[in-house]
Amino acid sequence: MKSTPQTQRPAAGWQRLFRGMTNALAATMAVLLAASFTGCEGPENFTPIPAEAYSPRPSGTLAAGDVLNISFPGAPELNTTQKVQANGKVSLPTIGSVTAQGKSISSLQSQLTGMYTSHLQNPAVLVAVETAASGVYVTGEVMKPGKVPLDRPMTVVEAIGECGGFTKFANPKQVVVVRNQGGKNQRYALNLADTFSGANDSAFYLRPFDTVLVKQSRW
Repeated sequence: MKSTPQTQRPAAGWQRLFRGMTNALAATMAVLLAASFTGCEGPENFTPIPAEAYSPRPSGTLAAGDVLNISFPGAPELNTTQKVQANGKVSLPTIGSVTAQGKSISSLQSQLTGMYTSHLQNPAVLVAVETAASGVYVTGEVMKPGKVPLDRPMTVVEAIGECGGFTKFANPKQVVVVRNQGGKNQRYALNLADTFSGANDSAFYLRPFDTVLVKQSRW
């Protein structure tokens, strides 16, 4: 016996409903796929990079919390490791407390050599930073994210190198430096692909407590 039109209508209705749901699902997936490529973030606000960012900070300026290795080539028994105290001073054999905070390594060495002239036949003093109190923080698509001691003038490229370099997912064209100035965060956008290609030979120098964010590539 042949099916009547009445017995076919319910099946046809379900088919139309299923096709409608499928089309709606496909449309939703298309929107989500497009969003994954274009990104759903709004435009970011970046601060124009000031000229001073391309100059290194004063070389080797010491700060409270820095740990120093102080050695005496002519009297190794006096060698010592000292942490710069909150008052900016270190305590040394024979001469007592000396202010280290705010001085460069070379100026502190010269001062100590002069102070030990009357105490040692060879008054030479060598100062090296074992652990720097200040540092920068590198995060995002680098091999070893974390804090990098800022014990010397350091560029963004050098800081990323200290963290093992970029991961395979990194986008060198999208590197952001966040810097707190006057209680406000300033955001600087860097294109390091231009740096590596030689299109831009300006080196961006970091300051204490900067944060470097390496963004992920979007395919």
